[in-house]
Amino acid sequence: MPDSLITDEVRALIGTETEPERNRFPISEEMAFDVADAIEDGNPLYRDADYAARSRFAGIVCPPLATWKDIGPPIGYFGAGQDSHFQVPLPFNSYGLNGGSDWQFLRPAYVGSWITRQFKVLDIFEKQGRTGQLVFVVRQETQTNQLGQAISVAKRVSIHRSLPGQETERSEGEASAVSLEAVKLSPPITDIILPKPEAGKAGQRYFEEVAVGEPLPSVVKGPMTTTHLVRWAAANGNYARIHWDLPFAQSEQGLTNVVVNGSLKNQFLGQLLIDFAGEEGWFKRLYVQHRGMDFPGDVLTASGTISDKREVDGFGMVDCTIALTNSRGHQTAAGQGTVVLPKRGQSLPLLWPEEPW
Repeated sequence: MPDSLITDEVRALIGTETEPERNRFPISEEMAFDVADAIEDGNPLYRDADYAARSRFAGIVCPPLATWKDIGPPIGYFGAGQDSHFQVPLPFNSYGLNGGSDWQFLRPAYVGSWITRQFKVLDIFEKQGRTGQLVFVVRQETQTNQLGQAISVAKRVSIHRSLPGQETERSEGEASAVSLEAVKLSPPITDIILPKPEAGKAGQRYFEEVAVGEPLPSVVKGPMTTTHLVRWAAANGNYARIHWDLPFAQSEQGLTNVVVNGSLKNQFLGQLLIDFAGEEGWFKRLYVQHRGMDFPGDVLTASGTISDKREVDGFGMVDCTIALTNSRGHQTAAGQGTVVLPKRGQSLPLLWPEEPW
C-alpha cells in the first residue's frame, strides 16, 4: 500500500463534473407512497391525492430526501447501484460509506417531475483511521426538474477504507478466509407483526411562539429489522449488500452485522424537522454527520432542540441541533437543520434561493 492514496490521477478528479443524468421515469404517486411507507411516515402530502390537492402544495409531493430512485442499476460486487457511484481509482476495493451530507431544499418535488442530477467533485483527501487509511470524497449533487429548476443541492461525503487483506487480490471464485460471527436474529419473533406508527397531525407552530432551548417532538423508529432495510432498498433502488447480505458484510467488509442505511437514518432526521415545520412551514436545510452504525434490533430516536431563531428577509428561520440515538445508548448521527416557520397570518413561498456554502 503506498504512503499516500491521493495520486495525480485521483487529484485530477477534483473539479470534474458528471454528465447530467435524467431518471428513467418521472416521480410517480407509487414512488412517493413507497418511500413514505418504507420510512413509515404517514404524512398525507405524500400519500393522499385529495388532501394534497387542497393543501398549499396543490398536489402530491415526494419526500424531499428521496427524489431520485435508482432504476434497473447494474449488479456488481457491492450490490446494485454501488459500483458506478464512486469512480475513484484506489488500490483497494472499497464500499463508499456514507460520511454525511449537507442539503438545501429549494422547491417541492411534485409527482410528475422528471428529475435530472449532476455531480461535481469538490475535494478528495485522506486520513488515518483506526483500521487503516481512509479516503474522503466530497461531491456536490444538484437535482433539477424538467423545467431546469433546481429542486435541491447537496454536499455529500463518502468514505473509502482499506481493510486487512485487501492489498492482495483473491483469485476468481476464491472464498474469504474470514469466519462468520453469530448475531441475534432480527426481530420480529414468530407470529408477531410490528405495527406501523400511526400518523398524527400536530398543530401548526408559528415563529412567534417557539423559543431557543425548546425540544422538538421526537421521532421513534423500530425496532429495526432487515425487512425495514430491504423495503428501503426497494423504495430507492439501492441494494448495497452491507444492508442485507450478512456473510458479505462480515467477511468482505469487516462488519459485525448488516447495518442500517445512512440514507434511511437521514430520512428519520428529515421527518423530525418536517414534522416540526408543519404543513405551512418549510424544511430548508439539513446537515448530518454519521458517527456510528446501527443494526437490526435497534430502536432509533431522532431528537432535536431549537438552537437559534432569526429573521431573514421577513421570514422566521429556526435553527435546530439534531441527533439520532439508538437503544444501546449510542449517538450514531448528529447535525443541524433549519426550518422556516410562518408568522401568524403569513403564507410562506414554495421557492427558496440557494445559499452560499
